[in-house]
Amino acid sequence: MNKQQILQKIGLNKDESAIYLALLELGPSHISTISDKTKIHRPLIYKAIPSLLEKKLVTQTHKEKTILYVAEPPNRLESIFEDLKLDLFEILPDLEDIYVTNTKKGIKIRFLEGQSGTMRVFDDVVRSLKKDETFYRISSNKDGQEKRDKYVPRNYSRIRDSKKLQRMVITNEQTAEHKEDKLDRFIKVMPSDFGLFDHNVTQIIYGDRVAFIDYNSETALIVESKAIADFQAHVFKNFYKKLN
Repeated sequence: MNKQQILQKIGLNKDESAIYLALLELGPSHISTISDKTKIHRPLIYKAIPSLLEKKLVTQTHKEKTILYVAEPPNRLESIFEDLKLDLFEILPDLEDIYVTNTKKGIKIRFLEGQSGTMRVFDDVVRSLKKDETFYRISSNKDGQEKRDKYVPRNYSRIRDSKKLQRMVITNEQTAEHKEDKLDRFIKVMPSDFGLFDHNVTQIIYGDRVAFIDYNSETALIVESKAIADFQAHVFKNFYKKLN
């Protein structure tokens, strides 16, 4: 993803992002100079400038009788992003109320495919849980670092650790050998008399959801139901207690 695409994600349109990036390079510039640099027609630049001024990404100055436009420092973009986050957090409770009301009508099931699908599961785990909550994972797959890099979002660990999420894991001996001891991760190993337990399938129980990931076919399923999630968590915790 290039710089212009990222700027568009935080609220700038295509022309605004191109003009701002051009001004960062050019310094104080006239409309005609901006047009030459960006290849954007002057009427479109005149249309975009007021929005950039309102966002405080661009200021104007005068040199003799000419108006010049100047890009503000890039850290101003961080302020815009923080403002967007605050706006989002403000409406989240209302959105959650709408979502919960809708899901009460029945069980919601999401079917996901490919690497991006499995990434969405892990992303959903860390984003939907609240600070200090716990999720439960049954992991029969040989999930080494290579598999982690392939199927887990890049910011998964950062979000998980910032929320101080804990996880309880049941896995096989082979997989457990590759897991380092951590304060927020508790692992128990499936007894050898249960077989190899290497089906390459993972189950994650979190909040009001249960997810299943089949690495063999690169498919995933998320079931949203508080009753089912509570039942699965109860079964997991009781089984976990029985393991050494």
